[in-house]
Amino acid sequence: MGAPGEEISKKDLHAVTQRFKYFNQQRLLHVQSLLQPRQQDFLKLLPLLFHQNHPLLPGFVSLESPAGIPDYTPGKQTLDVAKQFSKGFVYKRKALRQYPIHALFLMGSVGSMAFSKESDIDIWLCHASGLAADELAELQQKAREVEKWAAALKIEAHFFLVDAEQFVRGENTPISQESSGETQHYLLLEEFYRTSIYVAGRTPVWWLVPPEQEADYAQYVQHLLENRFVAESEVLDFGNLNNMPTAEFVSATLWHIYKSLTSPHKSLLKLLLMESYASEFPRPHWLCQALKQAVYRGDFSVESLDPYLLMYSKVDAYLRQAGSKRRLDLIRECFYMKIMAGSGPILDTRLRQLRESFLHQVAEQWHWPEALLENLASQRYWDIKRANSEHGVIRDQLQQCLRMIIKFTGLPIDQAQRENRDLGLIGRKLRAGLDQRPGKIEILTTRGAVHTTPDLLIAKEITAEHAAPIWRLYSDRSVAQQGSAEGAIKQADSLLEILCWAVLNGLYKKSLNLQVSALSLKLAGNDIYQLLNELHGFFQSRLPGGDSGLSAYAAPNRLLASLLLVNLGESLAIDANGQQLVMSERSDPLSYGESRQCFVQSIEKLSVSSWGEVTLQRYAGLDGLFNCLLDVVHNGGTQFGSDALRVLCYTPVRGRSIVLRIESLFNNLRKCFVAAGIGAQRYLIPAETGYCLFQFNNGRLGYFGLDNHTQLLQELAKPQPQFSAVLFDDYVLEQTYIPLLYRYNLADTVQLFYHATSKHVAVYILDEKGSLFVRQHHNANPEHILAHYSVFLGTLLAQAQLPEGLAIRFYEIQRNSAGVVSCQTVQVKLGASAFDLRVRIVSEDSGAVAVYANERRFLIDGPDSYKAVRSDILGYRNSHDDYPFHITEIDAPCRVLGAEHSAELQTVHFLNYKQKMEDKLNI
Repeated sequence: MGAPGEEISKKDLHAVTQRFKYFNQQRLLHVQSLLQPRQQDFLKLLPLLFHQNHPLLPGFVSLESPAGIPDYTPGKQTLDVAKQFSKGFVYKRKALRQYPIHALFLMGSVGSMAFSKESDIDIWLCHASGLAADELAELQQKAREVEKWAAALKIEAHFFLVDAEQFVRGENTPISQESSGETQHYLLLEEFYRTSIYVAGRTPVWWLVPPEQEADYAQYVQHLLENRFVAESEVLDFGNLNNMPTAEFVSATLWHIYKSLTSPHKSLLKLLLMESYASEFPRPHWLCQALKQAVYRGDFSVESLDPYLLMYSKVDAYLRQAGSKRRLDLIRECFYMKIMAGSGPILDTRLRQLRESFLHQVAEQWHWPEALLENLASQRYWDIKRANSEHGVIRDQLQQCLRMIIKFTGLPIDQAQRENRDLGLIGRKLRAGLDQRPGKIEILTTRGAVHTTPDLLIAKEITAEHAAPIWRLYSDRSVAQQGSAEGAIKQADSLLEILCWAVLNGLYKKSLNLQVSALSLKLAGNDIYQLLNELHGFFQSRLPGGDSGLSAYAAPNRLLASLLLVNLGESLAIDANGQQLVMSERSDPLSYGESRQCFVQSIEKLSVSSWGEVTLQRYAGLDGLFNCLLDVVHNGGTQFGSDALRVLCYTPVRGRSIVLRIESLFNNLRKCFVAAGIGAQRYLIPAETGYCLFQFNNGRLGYFGLDNHTQLLQELAKPQPQFSAVLFDDYVLEQTYIPLLYRYNLADTVQLFYHATSKHVAVYILDEKGSLFVRQHHNANPEHILAHYSVFLGTLLAQAQLPEGLAIRFYEIQRNSAGVVSCQTVQVKLGASAFDLRVRIVSEDSGAVAVYANERRFLIDGPDSYKAVRSDILGYRNSHDDYPFHITEIDAPCRVLGAEHSAELQTVHFLNYKQKMEDKLNI
């Protein structure tokens, strides 16, 4: 056929159309030959269902549903099938002004040698552009009803409604499991031209554009239509493959890398096809163009133009030219597995022989090594060792393809991923699946190809001089006795890593005989099997599905669940003699007995993330436990519930108490710091012979140690930048009233608690920011003490030395006959004498101090100066009794009180300075 300006023959155009229709008819016959008789009825009846609406035919929605396919007349076979549903069915040809259904095509692997009656069928239902929304909805509903009928015939059919005009503009691209949607418009079009099977309706105008005119596709099509060589109502224009954007090519390659993580042998062929196209960019030699050239030459062989064979042929030639023998072996294996997938005993002999014959022809044409087909046939049922080794090859291939596509872009990959959402999500998936780092447990891409798993597994610890111990996994006793690396299925740094790897990659089964040969660990047989069951249950319930899509990668990677293994295979030092178990009334596993021993010696944290990563991290000792729980809090966020952390400990006798203690500690951390959000709250727990305080620092939760009881009280007494509630663990200050008092603690309130005995009055003050002040008043009257503090605190408020609006409350600490302690609110009554004597301290930045007893001023210039003040104050007492003096007012700069700025002052600053000066007065 000629180019525009040259002679174009309608006869030639008709001949080309007939060639393509014949070729498609042969493909359709091949598909039908693989189906059962009832399934064949589906393909025979398919176009009639969308040509006419009949209440008794499958898929009927209403008589008004869009129907009518141009140039379609059902044949006798189709009418016979229709009469099975309606005996009186008679086809009446109707001339329609407009045909809302433009064409029907089968699409994808359906036209290939890999298709079987178990394969799914994608169907493009091409419709007119002018359909209203309600008409499209009816058409979509009808397609769903036909899918249901297909499912009843055990055919998995998927309809895609396609508007050719929208498709050319890149809108509403049909999205299937084989594409990443709109990012693969051109590649989807190439696949359509290469794999589609014409069923009925208009024909693609692409058929009529000669191979040599592809570069001028739009001009050629316009010439055909304008000069009426072909009517617009006879053809569909889906567009051409010229000027494919680089971004789409990059996206498609990343998508196939992504798919290769779960179905490597299925996707690697397409992935290497992308690589071969990349070597030809910007003018790749598309496979659909090779198919078109063959049809134009008169080659109608369904086998020689098989879509998968076209792919293989191009990739084989590319790899031979590149000299990549290892990759060529891999792609031959992928092609073999794709064609023979499912060709087990369940397939009929005819289909298996057909495929084997096809592969022999391919092997002969492409000069495969003589024994290769036989070897591939014998190795089709893999064991785990083969899958592990094959995974390494595939991983290297995927990483090589990733490096190729990054180089191809000519841009930093992070920039490309920022500009395209799909690229960013796929990039995250690749990092999660391919990155290898210490502590990350590898999930094999080939684990699904393992057909038989061993009944016996032996985990053996191997030691060597001047080297850390390693663990190896074997499935054969004699090989395990030798302990060689070559015979091992897997090698790892720890027993737990070996077991996790085995469970993750499908080696777990209830009947498994697992044996552990350990030199440094002590584990009972029952504990090993219980651990294995726990690991299996943990991964089953917590690990995201392997092919769960990309939505999880739209959010940052976060912790989903963790399993803590405490003291795995270790004995406690306290029980090391193995004869007598040491018990104590102080039962806290973090601070046990008189020696305050910690029972947590090691923790192995097994974690699953939202991106499907499985990691293992080891921690040691009490600090290790705290750091482990902080890591969980930081990485889990608010969505990490208490049920997402599971703790296991097989330590004899003490294991249960250790588990409960760690769970309680974690739940308190969540309650105090996750549920409450970022704030100034504090949490105190015992830590061996000392204590540990958790609090936020610059928005991040952390902790620090306090060596003893004194340091703990000093920490509680410190001024705070804002109100800071304190949660006390059960074993902290449990012999004092302080934990109880903090349960009453309120912001913007100064709370005084007192407990009176015959010898003293104990005063505990929690100020407006949660700082603690404690003082013992010996030989004191409770009413006198309360009145004094009421005057002092009231004066601070009256003189605006504390923030406006602070409340002051008083409580008596009471203990009933049963020993239960409570705090009861009391009202302070001030007699007239409470204001008879005002003792005011006036201090300056220079250090000068003056004491005012009412209006009389005493300058303090040395220790003896206080004696004059004492004598003067005693003169105000009728009895001249020598009981302690109390300061009622303080007038001092903030620095003297211990603060840099006046805004930092809080009640505890004044109380501390008051006590300091009163101690000097009462000497």
